[in-house]
Amino acid sequence: MKYHLASVSLLTAIAAPTVGWPLAWADPIPSVSISLDDGARETTPGAENTYTLRLSNQGTDRLKRVLLVQSIPPSMTFVKADAGGRMKRGKVAWTVNVPPEKETVVHVSTRVGAVAGATVRDLATTACARRGATGPVLVCATDINTVTPPEKTAAWLLPVSLVSATAAGLATALFLFRRGRRGRVV
Repeated sequence: MKYHLASVSLLTAIAAPTVGWPLAWADPIPSVSISLDDGARETTPGAENTYTLRLSNQGTDRLKRVLLVQSIPPSMTFVKADAGGRMKRGKVAWTVNVPPEKETVVHVSTRVGAVAGATVRDLATTACARRGATGPVLVCATDINTVTPPEKTAAWLLPVSLVSATAAGLATALFLFRRGRRGRVV
């Protein structure tokens, strides 16, 4: 019976995990977790949001040269990143090492741009960790905020407020003036 090499490889890839054979060509997957949060659920155009990205190593081996990448959507403007984070092509990237049972924390600040069209829109940014620049993705996390446009003040409200304040001031001045005249003895 003739077997094609591709069929044997496929059979090995399918059977090995079910039988308990280790896959010799695959690196073990490290025990890592990631979180991404800016501490808000809502934001408005013009607001600056600072995201905290945490990569935790729950394993016993040191994670070396892990690439953290956070997407910056077109409706956000990059402001700054700490720990050597660099912005390139809509993404901020860091290369980090994480000791066993420790975590690495980095931050990035963005400014929310104008929201075109809709009155309410969700704005999402995702961060992933991978082994090196071309290695497999290990974990990802997403933070979503609802973007609501700022309340618009009616154009007539400010002039009416000024007129009301002026009228109230004049009425108070007139009251005090009249009160002062009544108290005088001529």
